[in-house]
Amino acid sequence: MGAVSTRPITIEEFDKLDLPKDRDWELHNGEIVEVSLASWIHKWLQQRVCLLLQQAFVDAVALNECPFQIESTNDKRSADVGVTAKERAQQAAKDRILNGAPELVAEVVSPSNTVLDLKQYRRLCFAHGTKIFLTLYPDDNTIEVHLEAEKPDCVLKVGDTLRLSLFGTQAEIPVTTIFSGITLPENDSR
Repeated sequence: MGAVSTRPITIEEFDKLDLPKDRDWELHNGEIVEVSLASWIHKWLQQRVCLLLQQAFVDAVALNECPFQIESTNDKRSADVGVTAKERAQQAAKDRILNGAPELVAEVVSPSNTVLDLKQYRRLCFAHGTKIFLTLYPDDNTIEVHLEAEKPDCVLKVGDTLRLSLFGTQAEIPVTTIFSGITLPENDSR
């Protein structure tokens, strides 16, 4: 019986693996992780947030399932929504992936997320280029806004406005606009 290797793998090794194509995979600190299928609400919120952020930051690029890698930590991930400068997006198109974390990351919390996983993910993103990290909670229609990895700068609820400053642009998005028609009734103005 042969020994089983438990050492972390590199991005290069990960890219060469023949993993089942009917599932999604990421590399977290050199460890292969199967990503669970997102719910309808999760995907819908991703799409809404991506559209709103693209409208807010017209000189940047917003993507759903934004692929990025960090070679120094052997991470190859996909942000629910990532926003990056156009220059970085153009380079990512050539490289087929964004090197470093997006400047803005928005994650929609799902049952598979743990508090520890989210905290480690935020730390990774902030250490590698993220300036703003948004955590959306569909169960109570709130958003945590992080300008640093450890604690949220604020928690916004329906009736509040998400105020962002990035790429030399100031943006304001009502929280109600994000959740309306998805986890809130249409035009709910609570």
